[in-house]
Amino acid sequence: MAEGISLRWRSSMMVEKTESVLMDMKETFDFDIVALTDVKNRRGQYMVKWKYNVGSTNPRWRKIALPTGRGVPGAVMKSGKTMVVQDISETEIATSLFRYPILRMEHLKSFIAFPIWNDDEEVIGILMMGNRRERAFTDTEYRTIKQYVETTLRQQILKELMVNE
Repeated sequence: MAEGISLRWRSSMMVEKTESVLMDMKETFDFDIVALTDVKNRRGQYMVKWKYNVGSTNPRWRKIALPTGRGVPGAVMKSGKTMVVQDISETEIATSLFRYPILRMEHLKSFIAFPIWNDDEEVIGILMMGNRRERAFTDTEYRTIKQYVETTLRQQILKELMVNE
């Protein structure tokens, strides 16, 4: 019984730490929203579901679950590459917002989305940081954010996964 309580406590502490890292990113890098997915493999089919969301104005984000290739997280999961959009209205995303529920619900105009990799080179999560205004990201900003994602956030996610296994 005490071990079960200890595991729940450690898991709760890891969740709080992850949320704290995301809040720090939101404030440090001036984003309106910072959200992180979980990636689940169900019978060979990968699904991404938002697990954390700092700055949301709509609670429906919790219900979004997308297969690989759908929405921002699905596109990043499928490609394994970062997505940077400085003005959604200038992309094909603008004509098909129904396929990007988090962008539509949160009224986002610009975003950066990164795949988060484990040590086995598998995508274990997608981080999306967005603004409700157009935003031009400089190369320096991008590199600084990427470095933070690849070190601080990635390490926190790996710690959380170890506690929850």
